[in-house]
Amino acid sequence: MKRKGIKSFISIGLASAMLLTACGGSAATSGSNETVPKEESAAEQTTAAAQSGETAKADSSDIVKLRFFNDETWWPYTVWEGRIPEKISENTGVTFEVTTAADSTALNLMIASGDLGDIILTSDNAKISRLQNSDMCYTLDELAQMAGEESFDVHPVLRLVNTADDGNLYTIMCGYSPDYYMEEYPKAVYETTGLVVRDDIYEAIGSPEINNLDEFEAMLAEVKKQYPDVVPFMYNYTHTNGIIKMLLGSDAGIGGFLDVDGHAKAFIEDPVLEDYYELMNDWYLKGYMTDENFAFTSDSDDSDYMAAGKLFALAKYSNTADEMGVTLGEAGCDYRLVQLTDIISNQPGAKHLQTTAGWRGLFVPKSCSDPVAAYNFMKFMYSEEGQCLSLWGEEGTDWNWDEEHSYPVLNYDFESPTESDGMKFWGWIYHDGVRNTLPGYGNEGQTFKAREAATSISETNPVLGMLRMGADSEEQTIMNNLVELYNNMTAQIITASTPEESKALYQEMLSTAKSMGADKLDQWADSKYAEKKAAYDEIKDVGADY
Repeated sequence: MKRKGIKSFISIGLASAMLLTACGGSAATSGSNETVPKEESAAEQTTAAAQSGETAKADSSDIVKLRFFNDETWWPYTVWEGRIPEKISENTGVTFEVTTAADSTALNLMIASGDLGDIILTSDNAKISRLQNSDMCYTLDELAQMAGEESFDVHPVLRLVNTADDGNLYTIMCGYSPDYYMEEYPKAVYETTGLVVRDDIYEAIGSPEINNLDEFEAMLAEVKKQYPDVVPFMYNYTHTNGIIKMLLGSDAGIGGFLDVDGHAKAFIEDPVLEDYYELMNDWYLKGYMTDENFAFTSDSDDSDYMAAGKLFALAKYSNTADEMGVTLGEAGCDYRLVQLTDIISNQPGAKHLQTTAGWRGLFVPKSCSDPVAAYNFMKFMYSEEGQCLSLWGEEGTDWNWDEEHSYPVLNYDFESPTESDGMKFWGWIYHDGVRNTLPGYGNEGQTFKAREAATSISETNPVLGMLRMGADSEEQTIMNNLVELYNNMTAQIITASTPEESKALYQEMLSTAKSMGADKLDQWADSKYAEKKAAYDEIKDVGADY
């Protein structure tokens, strides 16, 4: 039997059967989450429903309301409402009372209290490590058994890369697909960082070809000369100049690991950083960068500079031209942004390291009032049907497949969906490595072209993303200290008054990293890396038939 990563959600009648029995015949209300699960009965009726092939969707009387805690403070949607959430509820029998975290401490306080609600969404690695605990959360296999299944059916690569250190599978992380699946969708591209410039100034200086960093730097020099009141270059607070590192041959994520000559090393030991700091210090000393960049404290600071007409080039993300174009329009600006892509494809030595094994997960805590209902929702969101509905909208209404069934043709702008319909962003609860980027091909916008360029120079190694440290472990403490060291030293190294001082500060950072335990962290990571890489290499070529 040919399977697609996570099996498609087949029987909707099965969902209704599970929900009715798991709730003891009554749905929870927003005022009360008390239910009496009858798991054995649920399993019996689930099996019967599956055998009968029922396909009816849940009606309003079957809908269970669960408490959904969203740890993503920036999430655009805060209420489960709109045409698409309603369709998801019809398919799953679940609706939500949504709580969005006010700050980064909220979920930790909930963990300490023991009341975690019914379902949790987070991308914070430390919190994910805490939630991957069999005393705190259900495993997917436990949930599957409650629903009358033998175990959670998932592709072996997805099971491996998502398995916690205790050997259990708690979630399938968002944003990753096995290689075979990416190959089935050649129009799928990787999300990554990007580089944009103002179109009015770019055109005024002759729209020069930008195929490498030398040509980009020459353009910055021209902008500084002709527009002395405009800052030539800044980089985003969140994405920390990843595009320039990528162009120099590295895109190691801060707080992660990279492969150096076959061994796992902490990000701060990336040998490309030496060249990166040398270049950034040179740009700073030439006046292409200013001190204000290092005072940024939020993701939107650079938008303020761009909207005020004070900035020319910005290192941010692959969708920045499309996304920030909306912001500039609302601010009344008569210019937009150009996403530079040729520089990514043509810069010698440029390399996009795709090391993620996923970055956001759904968890069902032991405090959940209806675990089977929560599982029912998760399973649908993991399915191809659920992803297409939650991300793109209704097939035939909001989108249709192209003739080759290779990408969706949308009748709206995916970068600016109608929020009242509730599409796209609830789809970020879970999407694989394919579906969040496929719409860009049909739209043929700047975002897709930037991601296509980065994909053309990509190397994948999800094993590095599997090196997850325990939340309160010695390894995580060392890594936290290294991240703080990197953040504190980076501004000093880049803004040093001479190249010699910059190089000395870089060497000081490396020495301090060793004193903080970088070598010990490397030993831990490398031992895990060898073990996990051997397991991954054994199954990485497994395809849809497993």
